[in-house]
Amino acid sequence: MFRLPDFPPHMRQAADRKAKNWFIELLIFFLVFLVSSSAMSIVMVAGIVLTALTDRDFMVLMAESGPGQIELLTEVLITSDPVMLVSLFSNAVMILVTVLFCIVLQKRTAASMGFVRLRIVRHYLTGAAVGLILFGSVTLLNVLTGSLTIDGISPDFSLLFFLLFAVGFGIQGMAEEVLCRGYFMVSVGRRYPVAAAIILNSCVFSLLHILNPGVSVLAIVNILLVGIVFSVYFLRTGNIWGVGAFHSVWNFVQGNVFGMEVSGMKFSCSLFSSSANPEGAFWNGGAFGPEGGFSVTVVLTVALIILIVGKRPSVREEAQGGQDIQRT
Repeated sequence: MFRLPDFPPHMRQAADRKAKNWFIELLIFFLVFLVSSSAMSIVMVAGIVLTALTDRDFMVLMAESGPGQIELLTEVLITSDPVMLVSLFSNAVMILVTVLFCIVLQKRTAASMGFVRLRIVRHYLTGAAVGLILFGSVTLLNVLTGSLTIDGISPDFSLLFFLLFAVGFGIQGMAEEVLCRGYFMVSVGRRYPVAAAIILNSCVFSLLHILNPGVSVLAIVNILLVGIVFSVYFLRTGNIWGVGAFHSVWNFVQGNVFGMEVSGMKFSCSLFSSSANPEGAFWNGGAFGPEGGFSVTVVLTVALIILIVGKRPSVREEAQGGQDIQRT
């Protein structure tokens, strides 16, 4: 029987607060997003300047002159691994701003955002495993359809950068989950049915990717589907740790394990190098990466069905979660 999971008890407690209508919640969300993005930008600019000043090759290139030099400098800077890492790590600011908004202004508990202490490590590792299995399935489907070739170990692989990207994506994935699921979805769910909260937050999540390079109609549909899967997983587990790990590993495996574009963004440091067949863009997503291809549509549709019809947490497990939350 198809039935969406409801908000667990520690998230339903947010419904006791005075809730606003969906349009006001949406406006507030974009305000929170604007404030957190602005704060992130300050950190990013400082980090990029520091990175540029400590990069000898970039400083030599900057000393040269010629037509198109500014465009070249910009391209070199924004595509470098250190700058990509600065961008990922700066998402910690988004987590901080969002959590403070919910706790200080909305008067919500950290538990209502999914920050519960019950079995954190287990939930995180399980979410990471789910992300690895699902994106591994996407990669396998692309290989079987001939739309992707794994060329072997990447010549640009760096263990140090690989590990730093793992941490960076851990922060970035968690930040988007805290913002879209822990904050926004639960805020909408204080007044509206769970289905409305899932759809609205997933639409906003896809909208945040609409300006990414190589975006297409199928890419937006897939990002919407990704948001729905993350939302249902968040509700099924009742905590932010698992879905944060799921999201982080999903992105990390794309960009730094298999060397594919992550929502249109390319990373030079990857364990494997891969080649996307231009004739297989329907499956591999072309310039946007796998999230713009039908392979992701297939895998996430199957995952969503499993999440909806799978075994639900027992009453005892929910009660244990509620007891833990009261101490959070």
